[in-house]
Amino acid sequence: MTDGRLAGPVRRLNGMALRVLAMAVWLAAGLLCPVAASAQAPAPPPPPPEAADLARIKRQLESPTLLRDAVEHAPAVPTFRTSVTQRIDIWKFWGDPDAVAAEVRPRSGSWHSEFQNMVTPDEVKGYGAGLGNGEAVQMVATSLAFALGMKHLTKAIAGALEGRGERKAKQEVQRELEAFYLLHPEARPAAPTPP
Repeated sequence: MTDGRLAGPVRRLNGMALRVLAMAVWLAAGLLCPVAASAQAPAPPPPPPEAADLARIKRQLESPTLLRDAVEHAPAVPTFRTSVTQRIDIWKFWGDPDAVAAEVRPRSGSWHSEFQNMVTPDEVKGYGAGLGNGEAVQMVATSLAFALGMKHLTKAIAGALEGRGERKAKQEVQRELEAFYLLHPEARPAAPTPP
């Protein structure tokens, strides 16, 4: 103890002990409250309904209402039925089945396909018949690979042509030098001596 205060670890211990004590009191109160509540006398039962109240409820239940009367007096069979059936010959629009390729025709009904074209934004439409997201990713990957290949291929071809031109120029210079040395052997430089 210094200056009338407890040291740090002792203060922390005292704070922890206070928390544990508070938790124990709270737990004991929670466990003992149901025992105290059950020791009290049971609540008295509600008073029986008065005869006037029962008569008022019966009158309201027996009074006619529009909805109840409509349901009670409704006929069991509907008054009329209607249906429309029509067979649409799609080939009237497409012509001969061999005239239009299968991949051009919509997979579902033509009306459904037209409706989808109207309500689907262009940003989320696919790349046409048979191309889903997987095929689109594959197409993008191969397109990128092809573009990179073509970029490097053109550089490689340009480099090969440039190197070929340099080699041809060096060979031509060597041929001309040899022809000159044949005519003037004294002009040929002496071979360097090894060290």
